Amino acid sequence: MTTTWTIAVDWERTGDFNGTHDDITYYVMDARWFNGFRRPYQDVADEQMLSLSLNNSDKRFSPENVGSPLTDDLAPFRPVRLQSNDGVTIRTHYLGWLEKIEPSVNQFGERTTKLTCSGAASLFMASAETDIAVQQNKRADQIINTLLDEIQVPPPLIGSAIIGLPTSIIGSVNIVDVSMDRSLEVGKTVFAYAADNWIQGNNKDRTFSIYSAIKDIVAAERGRFYFNREGQAIFWNRHHLIVNRTIQATFDNTMVDMKYSYASLDEFSNDITVTSHPRTISPNGDVILWQLDNPITVQPGDEREIGASFHDDSDNRIGGKDIYLSGVSITGNGTLTMKNAGANRAKLLLKNKSSQYSITLNSADVRGYKITDFGRMDATSVDLESINFYGHREMSLNLLAIDNQDDAQGIADFELMRRRTPSGKVQTISLKSQAKLGGNQHSEQLARTIGDRIKIIESQTGHTGEYFIIGEQQRLSQQATLLETTWYLESATE
Repeated sequence: MTTTWTIAVDWERTGDFNGTHDDITYYVMDARWFNGFRRPYQDVADEQMLSLSLNNSDKRFSPENVGSPLTDDLAPFRPVRLQSNDGVTIRTHYLGWLEKIEPSVNQFGERTTKLTCSGAASLFMASAETDIAVQQNKRADQIINTLLDEIQVPPPLIGSAIIGLPTSIIGSVNIVDVSMDRSLEVGKTVFAYAADNWIQGNNKDRTFSIYSAIKDIVAAERGRFYFNREGQAIFWNRHHLIVNRTIQATFDNTMVDMKYSYASLDEFSNDITVTSHPRTISPNGDVILWQLDNPITVQPGDEREIGASFHDDSDNRIGGKDIYLSGVSITGNGTLTMKNAGANRAKLLLKNKSSQYSITLNSADVRGYKITDFGRMDATSVDLESINFYGHREMSLNLLAIDNQDDAQGIADFELMRRRTPSGKVQTISLKSQAKLGGNQHSEQLARTIGDRIKIIESQTGHTGEYFIIGEQQRLSQQATLLETTWYLESATE
């Protein structure tokens, strides 16, 4: 079996990676990439990353070199893809976007260029604030689907598939016309409220980023969210790994390296606190959620966007639903409309229709039902026997989407059950093979990925156990002849 590797940048963003200069494999000196999670039970994955070291002796990867054949296309946000072909299967190992181009300097120096590539989490989700309306009686997958629809993703990473919906039209897959590729399992929890109390840090006038919002929902479901090798957004409900009993591969002292510890802080806790956030909703839908403090003047032909963050009489942030404008008074020929009605703020648009005279917005209210978060309510689960034997290990979860103590107690009991007994666990294993000619565990390095269940036997520690691969870190080097793989693992506990 011979494996060929292809690394391509869609410089012209046509979506097919077939441009004249798209295939840069010949120039790649070193490639390192990562997908998935690094810590057991982590709810939202770490960022996808790809780092490429390129031979730049002809200066084609220097963006300001006017003689480069790529001179008009060397820019961020170009799609990047890394694939292998073992003669039977073509596999995509990474699909993301070019973030940064760093040519080395000095004409007598290394003459290399470093390309740094990232995925959607950091490029599109971490900085984008969510403006979705209050989500009532929705499952995790439904809320995540709404959040992902807020993101505009450059090509070619487009399309969608939602797994497990009863109205499936292709087997168990229902195709949905959206901008980001996704596969979302049906959530197990229905949340009474979500999005109303998403506040960023201590700044009362800002909402959550889309990344933080997804993290809140996934943590409350006790599920997982990540981007797979193909750049597809994946949501697993909390049963996904529990029901996966199929061992895909066994490694019996065949690893080149293994990290092992006993009673790791990532996996061992015997005092769990889960914080929930009870809500109340006003009986009437005409409560003032926001009111204009001072008049606003707009010059002829101009417009002004107004941010209306919802507060109560004590200046505490609140949520709102069924939101509408009232009490609008404008001097002059102008209009005030609601551009967006979010869960805890609205965007208003004030337009001056006159080409000669300014207008003044004198008053305006935003009204609706008021949703109040009455603060923290803690549920705890403690194993005193474990504390006496092994010492006190605490863990706290603050789950904004959980609004009742019974659900919080269930989560606390579940986390204690799987964390209270210390044991020896493998954190990572590493493999090496000839990247082109194969041998050793090469076929497993290509095929195994996030979510696969494997078995590990190691004689020095006397350890035998089953694990899920939750993260994959790989390196292709030495003119694409050495493939090094490190898998981050989570114990497949009952």
